[in-house]
Amino acid sequence: MFLLVAATSLELEPLQAELSEADDCLAMLSGVGPVEATWSLTGYLSRRTRMPRAVINFGLAGAYVGSGLNLLDLCLAEGEILGDLGIVQEGHITPLSPAFAPLREFACDPRLLARAADILAGAGMPLRRGRFVTLSGTSGFRLRADYLRDSYGVICENMEGAAVARVCKGFGVPFLELRCVSNMVLDRAEQEWRAREAAMRCGQAVAVLVKGLLR
Repeated sequence: MFLLVAATSLELEPLQAELSEADDCLAMLSGVGPVEATWSLTGYLSRRTRMPRAVINFGLAGAYVGSGLNLLDLCLAEGEILGDLGIVQEGHITPLSPAFAPLREFACDPRLLARAADILAGAGMPLRRGRFVTLSGTSGFRLRADYLRDSYGVICENMEGAAVARVCKGFGVPFLELRCVSNMVLDRAEQEWRAREAAMRCGQAVAVLVKGLLR
Protein backbone atom coordinates (compact mmCIF):
# COMPACT_ATOMS: atom_id res chain seq x y z
CA MET A 1 0.00 0.00 0.00
CA PHE A 2 1.19 3.50 -0.90
CA LEU A 3 0.26 6.41 1.35
CA LEU A 4 -0.40 9.57 -0.67
CA VAL A 5 -0.16 12.77 1.35
CA ALA A 6 -1.37 16.24 0.35
CA ALA A 7 -1.78 19.37 2.44
CA THR A 8 -5.19 20.57 1.20
CA SER A 9 -8.40 19.35 -0.40
CA LEU A 10 -7.55 21.44 -3.47
CA GLU A 11 -4.49 19.23 -3.99
CA LEU A 12 -6.05 15.93 -2.92
CA GLU A 13 -9.36 15.90 -4.79
CA PRO A 14 -7.96 15.70 -8.35
CA LEU A 15 -6.01 12.58 -7.37
CA GLN A 16 -9.07 10.95 -5.80
CA ALA A 17 -10.94 11.52 -9.06
CA GLU A 18 -8.22 9.63 -10.94
CA LEU A 19 -7.81 6.59 -8.69
CA SER A 20 -10.37 3.88 -8.07
CA GLU A 21 -11.10 2.23 -4.74
CA ALA A 22 -9.38 -0.89 -6.07
CA ASP A 23 -5.99 0.83 -6.27
CA ASP A 24 -3.65 -0.27 -3.49
CA CYS A 25 -3.21 3.15 -1.95
CA LEU A 26 -4.61 5.47 0.67
CA ALA A 27 -4.82 9.26 0.40
CA MET A 28 -4.69 11.54 3.42
CA LEU A 29 -4.74 15.24 4.22
CA SER A 30 -1.79 16.45 6.27
CA GLY A 31 -2.83 20.06 6.81
CA VAL A 32 -0.70 23.04 5.84
CA GLY A 33 2.82 23.59 7.17
CA PRO A 34 5.51 21.45 8.79
CA VAL A 35 3.85 21.18 12.21
CA GLU A 36 0.51 19.91 10.87
CA ALA A 37 2.25 17.57 8.43
CA THR A 38 4.39 16.09 11.20
CA TRP A 39 1.43 15.69 13.57
CA SER A 40 -0.87 14.08 10.98
CA LEU A 41 1.62 11.64 9.52
CA THR A 42 3.14 10.63 12.85
CA GLY A 43 -0.33 9.94 14.24
CA TYR A 44 -1.26 7.82 11.24
CA LEU A 45 1.94 5.76 11.09
CA SER A 46 2.05 5.20 14.84
CA ARG A 47 -1.33 3.44 14.63
CA ARG A 48 -0.25 1.11 11.82
CA THR A 49 0.78 -2.47 12.49
CA ARG A 50 2.26 -2.60 8.99
CA MET A 51 4.04 0.30 7.32
CA PRO A 52 3.13 1.46 3.78
CA ARG A 53 5.45 0.57 0.91
CA ALA A 54 6.21 4.26 0.59
CA VAL A 55 4.84 7.71 1.35
CA ILE A 56 4.36 10.01 -1.63
CA ASN A 57 3.96 13.68 -0.75
CA PHE A 58 2.43 15.75 -3.54
CA GLY A 59 0.87 19.11 -4.28
CA LEU A 60 1.78 22.64 -5.27
CA ALA A 61 5.16 24.34 -5.31
CA GLY A 62 6.49 27.84 -5.82
CA ALA A 63 9.35 27.73 -8.33
CA TYR A 64 12.43 29.91 -8.22
CA VAL A 65 13.45 32.11 -11.12
CA GLY A 66 16.50 30.56 -12.77
CA SER A 67 15.56 27.04 -11.67
CA GLY A 68 14.56 25.96 -15.16
CA LEU A 69 10.96 25.57 -14.01
CA ASN A 70 7.91 27.33 -15.41
CA LEU A 71 4.26 27.51 -14.42
CA LEU A 72 2.56 24.08 -14.40
CA ASP A 73 5.83 22.15 -14.72
CA LEU A 74 6.12 18.92 -12.75
CA CYS A 75 9.07 18.60 -10.37
CA LEU A 76 10.39 15.54 -8.56
CA ALA A 77 12.38 15.97 -5.35
CA GLU A 78 15.85 14.49 -5.07
CA GLY A 79 15.95 15.73 -1.48
CA GLU A 80 14.43 18.19 0.97
CA ILE A 81 15.87 20.78 3.35
CA LEU A 82 14.29 22.76 6.18
CA GLY A 83 15.16 26.20 4.91
CA ASP A 84 14.19 28.63 7.65
CA LEU A 85 15.39 26.64 10.65
CA GLY A 86 18.13 28.71 12.25
CA ILE A 87 18.97 32.30 13.10
CA VAL A 88 17.28 34.67 10.68
CA GLN A 89 19.39 37.76 10.11
CA GLU A 90 19.24 40.55 7.58
CA GLY A 91 19.93 39.01 4.21
CA HIS A 92 20.72 35.48 5.36
CA ILE A 93 19.90 32.56 7.66
CA THR A 94 22.59 31.12 9.91
CA PRO A 95 22.10 27.42 10.75
CA LEU A 96 21.97 26.42 14.40
CA SER A 97 25.19 25.11 15.90
CA PRO A 98 25.63 21.31 15.81
CA ALA A 99 24.95 21.11 19.55
CA PHE A 100 21.39 22.35 19.03
CA ALA A 101 20.59 21.50 15.43
CA PRO A 102 18.13 18.71 14.54
CA LEU A 103 18.18 16.94 11.20
CA ARG A 104 17.39 19.40 8.42
CA GLU A 105 18.32 17.64 5.16
CA PHE A 106 16.66 14.51 3.78
CA ALA A 107 17.18 12.45 0.64
CA CYS A 108 14.34 10.83 -1.26
CA ASP A 109 14.53 7.08 -1.77
CA PRO A 110 16.89 6.69 -4.78
CA ARG A 111 15.33 3.54 -6.25
CA LEU A 112 11.82 4.96 -5.94
CA LEU A 113 13.02 8.24 -7.42
CA ALA A 114 14.51 6.51 -10.47
CA ARG A 115 11.37 4.43 -11.02
CA ALA A 116 9.13 7.47 -10.69
CA ALA A 117 11.15 9.42 -13.25
CA ASP A 118 11.00 6.50 -15.71
CA ILE A 119 7.26 5.95 -15.25
CA LEU A 120 6.36 9.59 -15.79
CA ALA A 121 8.73 9.97 -18.74
CA GLY A 122 7.21 6.85 -20.30
CA ALA A 123 3.76 8.41 -19.89
CA GLY A 124 4.86 11.56 -21.72
CA MET A 125 4.96 13.67 -18.58
CA PRO A 126 8.25 15.62 -18.59
CA LEU A 127 9.55 16.80 -15.25
CA ARG A 128 12.49 18.48 -13.58
CA ARG A 129 14.43 16.78 -10.79
CA GLY A 130 16.13 18.76 -8.03
CA ARG A 131 16.28 19.65 -4.37
CA PHE A 132 13.28 21.28 -2.68
CA VAL A 133 13.17 23.59 0.35
CA THR A 134 10.46 23.50 3.02
CA LEU A 135 9.51 26.73 4.80
CA SER A 136 7.20 27.64 7.65
CA GLY A 137 6.42 30.89 5.84
CA THR A 138 6.41 31.02 2.04
CA SER A 139 8.46 33.67 0.25
CA GLY A 140 6.61 36.85 -0.59
CA PHE A 141 9.52 38.71 -2.16
CA ARG A 142 12.09 37.92 -4.83
CA LEU A 143 15.17 38.76 -2.73
CA ARG A 144 14.42 36.00 -0.23
CA ALA A 145 13.65 33.53 -3.00
CA ASP A 146 16.95 34.19 -4.73
CA TYR A 147 18.81 33.80 -1.44
CA LEU A 148 17.19 30.41 -0.75
CA ARG A 149 17.83 29.20 -4.29
CA ASP A 150 21.49 30.15 -4.23
CA SER A 151 22.22 29.15 -0.63
CA TYR A 152 20.65 25.70 -0.73
CA GLY A 153 20.81 24.80 -4.42
CA VAL A 154 17.04 24.25 -4.61
CA ILE A 155 14.54 24.66 -7.42
CA CYS A 156 11.27 25.26 -5.57
CA GLU A 157 9.68 25.76 -2.16
CA ASN A 158 6.79 24.23 -0.25
CA MET A 159 5.57 23.96 3.35
CA GLU A 160 5.40 20.24 4.15
CA GLY A 161 7.95 18.12 2.27
CA ALA A 162 10.86 18.09 4.72
CA ALA A 163 8.49 17.42 7.62
CA VAL A 164 6.99 14.42 5.82
CA ALA A 165 10.49 13.23 4.93
CA ARG A 166 11.59 13.50 8.57
CA VAL A 167 8.67 11.40 9.80
CA CYS A 168 9.32 8.81 7.09
CA LYS A 169 12.95 8.60 8.13
CA GLY A 170 11.92 8.03 11.74
CA PHE A 171 9.55 5.20 10.80
CA GLY A 172 11.86 3.70 8.18
CA VAL A 173 9.42 4.29 5.31
CA PRO A 174 10.64 5.23 1.80
CA PHE A 175 9.76 8.82 0.84
CA LEU A 176 9.02 10.41 -2.53
CA GLU A 177 7.77 13.89 -3.40
CA LEU A 178 6.14 15.15 -6.60
CA ARG A 179 4.83 18.68 -7.07
CA CYS A 180 3.53 20.97 -9.78
CA VAL A 181 4.45 24.65 -10.09
CA SER A 182 1.52 26.88 -9.15
CA ASN A 183 3.50 30.14 -9.13
CA MET A 184 6.92 31.62 -9.72
CA VAL A 185 8.33 33.13 -6.53
CA LEU A 186 8.56 36.85 -7.26
CA ASP A 187 7.58 39.92 -5.26
CA ARG A 188 4.04 39.15 -4.09
CA ALA A 189 2.31 41.76 -6.25
CA GLU A 190 3.95 40.28 -9.37
CA GLN A 191 3.09 36.64 -8.74
CA GLU A 192 0.73 34.84 -11.09
CA TRP A 193 -1.10 31.93 -9.47
CA ARG A 194 -2.49 28.88 -11.30
CA ALA A 195 -3.18 26.75 -8.26
CA ARG A 196 -6.22 24.83 -9.48
CA GLU A 197 -4.59 23.90 -12.80
CA ALA A 198 -1.41 22.86 -11.00
CA ALA A 199 -3.38 20.72 -8.54
CA MET A 200 -5.16 18.99 -11.42
CA ARG A 201 -1.91 18.29 -13.26
CA CYS A 202 -0.19 17.02 -10.12
CA GLY A 203 -3.10 14.74 -9.23
CA GLN A 204 -3.09 13.25 -12.71
CA ALA A 205 0.67 12.67 -12.54
CA VAL A 206 0.50 11.00 -9.13
CA ALA A 207 -2.26 8.70 -10.38
CA VAL A 208 -0.10 7.67 -13.35
CA LEU A 209 2.85 7.20 -11.03
CA VAL A 210 1.00 5.00 -8.54
CA LYS A 211 -0.51 2.82 -11.26
CA GLY A 212 2.97 2.39 -12.73
CA LEU A 213 4.48 1.47 -9.37
CA LEU A 214 1.77 -1.12 -8.75
CA ARG A 215 2.39 -2.96 -12.02
